[in-house]
Parts: sequence; C-alpha cells; structure tokens
Amino acid sequence: MKSELNSKDYVTFTRRFVKETVDTMGIKELKDFAITAIHEDIQDVYNDLGQRGAFDDMLGWDEDTFLTVAEDFELELEGV
Repeated sequence: MKSELNSKDYVTFTRRFVKETVDTMGIKELKDFAITAIHEDIQDVYNDLGQRGAFDDMLGWDEDTFLTVAEDFELELEGV
C-alpha cells in the first residue's frame, strides 16, 4: 500500500472522490454545502482585499443577484 500519490494520480483521485461524494448528497445537503463554500470564499476575499474585493467576487458569482441585494442596502459601487 502507498501513503502518497504522484501529482497526476492525486488529481485523478481527488476528482473521483469529489464526484462520488457529491453523487451521494441530497439537494438540501448540496445547497447547504454550496452556501457554506461560497460564504467562506467571499470571506477569504474580504480578508485579503476588503469589502470592494468581496463585492467584486460576488459580482463574479452572480451579478443580477448582487445588484438586487445591493438595491436593498442602497449600495452603489463605482464602475458597476
């Protein structure tokens, strides 16, 4: 048995693991996972680049939703 894989096999292993894990998840579990993952991604961007960086990341995810939510907060970004 091995305790480590070469880079190519690691990528193949990881992609298969992720696919097979996701295939076993229900819709609610997938939505909860996506919500957490997107929030953590945006938080990481915020930690590195501040609010504007986080807002730009949100715009990249879904511009229409960002603009709708921004209206509710009376938020207007320069250049958007």
